[in-house]
Amino acid sequence: MSERDAEARVEELSRGLRRLAAGLLEAAAEHPDALRARELSAAAGVLTNDVLARVDGEAGTAPPARPGEPEVRDAVPPAKDAAVDTAVDSAAVPGSAVEELVELYLPDYERQVREDDDPVMIEPDLPYRRWNHLHRVRYGRGKPFRNAPLWNDTVPSRGKRVIRGMTSKAGVLRRLHHSYVILRDLKSPEGELAIRVMQGCQAIERSRAIRDGDFVDTSDLREKLRDLQWSALVVAAGRGEPARAQLLTQLGQLEVLASALLELDTAFRRRNSTPSLGPRIAGAAHGVKAVLRHWPPTPAGAFTESGQP
Repeated sequence: MSERDAEARVEELSRGLRRLAAGLLEAAAEHPDALRARELSAAAGVLTNDVLARVDGEAGTAPPARPGEPEVRDAVPPAKDAAVDTAVDSAAVPGSAVEELVELYLPDYERQVREDDDPVMIEPDLPYRRWNHLHRVRYGRGKPFRNAPLWNDTVPSRGKRVIRGMTSKAGVLRRLHHSYVILRDLKSPEGELAIRVMQGCQAIERSRAIRDGDFVDTSDLREKLRDLQWSALVVAAGRGEPARAQLLTQLGQLEVLASALLELDTAFRRRNSTPSLGPRIAGAAHGVKAVLRHWPPTPAGAFTESGQP
């Protein structure tokens, strides 16, 4: 076999492996079990980062991080034993793809939810006229959200019409209850999980591959991430064991996307110093698109607008 024939065989093998990795990522995105989805995603990461890197002749050749730029690691953490708590096994510990992206793209001061961040989030699909009432209260004088009702409080006036100039700030917050989540709603273990979801979504949206790469429809991705954040915050505000289970599922779903994106982001950041990464970038971009095609899958019992008063 000539050298040209050998190279052609290697290229054919490389394309096949990329298709297989993309298929694993797509299966992970659609799988209803968060742990199994994590294992499929990790398998795709090992295939892409280890096997493909050797086939493409890239193993051990990654350049050092440039001055002033955080180091980017290629490895996606391997799947752990099924007995390990899914909160630890998915996206809740350092080393997961979600946490790596947060480390890269969220400064330390943005990882602390501060008191002046109330409300943490306003319902993204709230009509403008109703959103505008909350906006005026939020940026008015004082700290009215400190006395806002909690998510689980009973508020008889919820849903009543807000009349500008006649409804007090406290009245606005009562009437628009369940249109926002405040920091006090997240003072719980469930709240900590929701904040991880929120920060992971923010890091994904800020990643170099998404911000500068033009690989995906950013407006569609932004909407999906926004909806996932709102769902996570609402679930956490409701509290309880069912809420925790749903949040762990959402973290697992986010980890599937983050694993695929981290592979793309790593290669994209190194493209100028390593031109041979072109095929790897193309394969990783295909993997991200495959995940996004059906992401995030709606888990059983998920929060929906129909559950809102």
